[in-house]
Amino acid sequence: MSTVKVLAREVTAESFAPFGKVHAFGLGQPADDDGSLVVTAGDGWNDAFTAKPLISTNGSLGVTQGPAAPFSTRQMERHLLTEEALFPADAPLVLAVAAPTDAAAPQAADIRAFVINPGTAVVLHEGTWHDACRGAGGETHYYWMATCGLEGSTWTDVDSGPVRVELAPEDETGND
Repeated sequence: MSTVKVLAREVTAESFAPFGKVHAFGLGQPADDDGSLVVTAGDGWNDAFTAKPLISTNGSLGVTQGPAAPFSTRQMERHLLTEEALFPADAPLVLAVAAPTDAAAPQAADIRAFVINPGTAVVLHEGTWHDACRGAGGETHYYWMATCGLEGSTWTDVDSGPVRVELAPEDETGND
């Protein structure tokens, strides 16, 4: 059996909708205009924050160090009782996800991958399968927020995996 290959493309609200929500804070440029952000500015600075709490539960803030893309996704986890927010510290991230299902494991054919740039945060729906993030240009750090210590979060082998995640050429659009 050959390895499934997925190309990571820049995250958008539309492309990420089956997996969660995107907050494009737009620092230094226009922010998303769906009313989910409050944007302010002053003498030489600008600011954006979510109009509502980032996740629907009280969450812990964490930081993870991830290796570089490309990578192979062999296992994924999901959180059945909390959303999880992920956001880059200072460099683009690559995130592999599969939509929430009742299945006991994510399916290789259902995995998609996204590049999340600094100034953007994603909030995974409860139950969204996901791998740890990797750096788009090298090893990187990223922040996450979720309610920790809840049941239902275990790493599970990808059915029919692994899935090879690579960066898409800049001139391609869409997602495999």
